[in-house]
Amino acid sequence: MLRVFCLLEVMLTRQSNMRNILQHSMRLSWANGASERRSPHRVRRMEASEAAAGQIVDSRLGYAAAFDRLFERGREAVLAGTHYCDTPPVEGGRWGLSVVFQPDSACAARLAAVTAEALAVAGASHWPTGAPGAVHFTVRAIEAHRAVVPEDDPLVMRCAAALQRAASKSRMVRLRLDGLTLTPSGVMACAYPLDSAADEFAARLGEELSDDGWFEADFHRNIWYATLVHFIGPLEDPVDLVDWVAARRHLDLGEGVIEEAELLRFKFNGRQPVRAGLAAAPLAAAVG
Repeated sequence: MLRVFCLLEVMLTRQSNMRNILQHSMRLSWANGASERRSPHRVRRMEASEAAAGQIVDSRLGYAAAFDRLFERGREAVLAGTHYCDTPPVEGGRWGLSVVFQPDSACAARLAAVTAEALAVAGASHWPTGAPGAVHFTVRAIEAHRAVVPEDDPLVMRCAAALQRAASKSRMVRLRLDGLTLTPSGVMACAYPLDSAADEFAARLGEELSDDGWFEADFHRNIWYATLVHFIGPLEDPVDLVDWVAARRHLDLGEGVIEEAELLRFKFNGRQPVRAGLAAAPLAAAVG
């Protein structure tokens, strides 16, 4: 939640203490990422025109390599029993104010279906973050988790205005969802932008946020993804999970069309963190 989230090379290398939880998050976008996105604040770490055809191909190859690396890291952690186990949001921890993309309804339904399948293999106790009330593609994390965010919160109001300005100059985003990968913290759907719109929006948002974008100012999210399952404890059958994900590394999950961006916070509903929207803005330059 470019991006891994998130977060890791993605929010993946999370560990049990708070600092590593935050570090983990940011890398998923990170860490997830694959990339290696890194936040300048260790304690706070946690997740125009179309690109030329050649640039898009190069980008896709880079994404694929990042997702492959994530799978290897995830496989190693899962089989060794050293995978990261997430915990409910706490003050100053992960799952803070963020800007995200939500998939369209058809895409969300496909992600929900494969999330249910993944959960059946990993174990029912883990978080199904690919379910409709939780699924998202993180654009940028704004701050660490706050248990209480007032309706007239100044930061929320400024970020909502920045979101509107960035969205008004941005196009509809199209993501090709091609395969799953395993990470040290969960199972994710791999997303490949079909043009430069997603990255352009992320860059505009950073510019519009200005000083309010400090949390990820030095953190480069270089992949897009949606985490479908977050691990929270022992896995039912680690070998089976690795094999299940490996067989779906190139699963065709279709295309996701995103026509608005959302500012939100996350709330724990007793089962898992879910989205709690604060503001949304249409990608106004999407048509035409």
